[in-house]
Amino acid sequence: MNGLLPQKASSGYTSAATQWVEMLRTLADPMRVRILHLLEEAAPPGLRVGELSETLKLPQSTISRHVKTLIDAHIAEVRRDGTSMFYRLSTATSHSALGQLRQLTREILGGDSQILADSRRLAEVLRHRDEHHNFFFSANAPEWDVIRRQCFGDRFHLEAMLALLNPQWTMGDLGTGTGTMLPLVAPHVRAVIAVDASSAMLKAAGARVKARNLANVELRHGRLENLPIADGSLDVALVTLVLHHVADPILALREIYRVLKADGVLVLVDLLPHQVEMFREKMGHRWMGFAPEALTPLVEEAGLIKCSWHTLPAQKARTADFPVTIPDLFVMRAQRPLELVTAVGRTKSPGRDAVKF
Repeated sequence: MNGLLPQKASSGYTSAATQWVEMLRTLADPMRVRILHLLEEAAPPGLRVGELSETLKLPQSTISRHVKTLIDAHIAEVRRDGTSMFYRLSTATSHSALGQLRQLTREILGGDSQILADSRRLAEVLRHRDEHHNFFFSANAPEWDVIRRQCFGDRFHLEAMLALLNPQWTMGDLGTGTGTMLPLVAPHVRAVIAVDASSAMLKAAGARVKARNLANVELRHGRLENLPIADGSLDVALVTLVLHHVADPILALREIYRVLKADGVLVLVDLLPHQVEMFREKMGHRWMGFAPEALTPLVEEAGLIKCSWHTLPAQKARTADFPVTIPDLFVMRAQRPLELVTAVGRTKSPGRDAVKF
């Protein structure tokens, strides 16, 4: 017998008893039992033929012949991992008679001296495998960032983090411009309301939305100081490099408070204080950046709480083509609190009078 399951009989099926007998015949060879034991001990992805050969002290050709018999009998299976072929116990038989046979084998051979010696040699083989694997990373650690960037780019990990967004959220991209943020956030939320005061910018954003087939994005014309969004509509308000263009930031912050849901979040990205006149002269900046100690009180005056900051280094130095050093950016996070109910049962909100910046 070569270990193969018999072909179906003329009646159209193979009896369970026949399958059981054939499985016993396949495993009657002591070497296959030892291989079965090693495959059971090995963690994923399994064992290479060379590792089995080293453990059992047999030629690879002999090991390959026995492994093929186990595969033909559906007791083992093979899968590719990188450039290597790994052998492991068949997952298809985990709940069959083979599972019972494996349990019986463990109980009978658990104290066998040869089986224990195989286990010790396997542990040493796997230790060498781990050392080789770790050496690869140790040798490449100094260039690992460069290698990964060459293969996958330098922003895939940041875009992957967007999957943490709640898929039920409605997000506002306030001051969307040409919609550069829309392809990033739209796939991860229920809806995006993109607002901008410039018709030309919205046209460009619309072309991007159409090209990317972002069906959950709605474009609206409006200013941050008077948002075309109903009260309490947004779970997140995203304001990216926009506030420095606004004449009165406190009005914009109060509008953002208004359109956020209770416990909704504002994420604001802008420049820290700087002296780069080009931004004012050529790019229409009204404000030369914002310091935390100046902007935080205005954010709190607008009614938002839990204000936190994090600096984002621009990492763009002065060059011949771009003769200015870009200031650092910051990201600020704040949120609208849960509503407070007054003694007469009305919601308490901050006033909407203008406050001088």
